[in-house]
Amino acid sequence: GSSPVALALADIAGRFGFAVTACAPGVELLAFGTDLALHDGYVLPAGFGANRYIVVATQGKGDEVALRGALAVDAGFTAFVGSRKKMAALRLKLAVDVPAAKLDTVQAPAGLDLGAITPDEIALSILAAMVRHRRLDQRGGEVA
Repeated sequence: GSSPVALALADIAGRFGFAVTACAPGVELLAFGTDLALHDGYVLPAGFGANRYIVVATQGKGDEVALRGALAVDAGFTAFVGSRKKMAALRLKLAVDVPAAKLDTVQAPAGLDLGAITPDEIALSILAAMVRHRRLDQRGGEVA
C-alpha cells in the first residue's frame, strides 16, 4: 500500500541493505516516485521467496487483499501494520482458506514495540524488527 508508514519504510529500508519493491494498485504507486521497483496490485510477482521480507502497510485500504497476497507466497518475514484487533478480524476472514500455521507467521502489529506513534517512528520499529530477524538468521538464532 501507499500509506504514510509504507512510504516512510520504503524511504529508509534501502539504506539498510533491503531491496524495496512497492506493491499498490495503479495510481497509488505514484506516491513512491521512480527510485524503487514498483508492482501494480497486491498479487506478488513470481520469484518472491523465503529470503523476502513482506510488510503489509495498507492501513485500511485493501488490507484483506494485500494480506492474502502476502500469504500466498513464502517469505522469511511477514508483518501487518495494524492493531491486534484488526489482525484478529482479518484472521477470521482469511481462516476460511488460509491455513492457521500460515496466519501464525504474520507479525501483527508490525515492528518492535518502541512506543512509536508517527509514520516515521513506526517505519523505524518495523525496520528494527526486520534487521533483528535478518541477524537472527545470520547468527543462528542469537542476537548480541
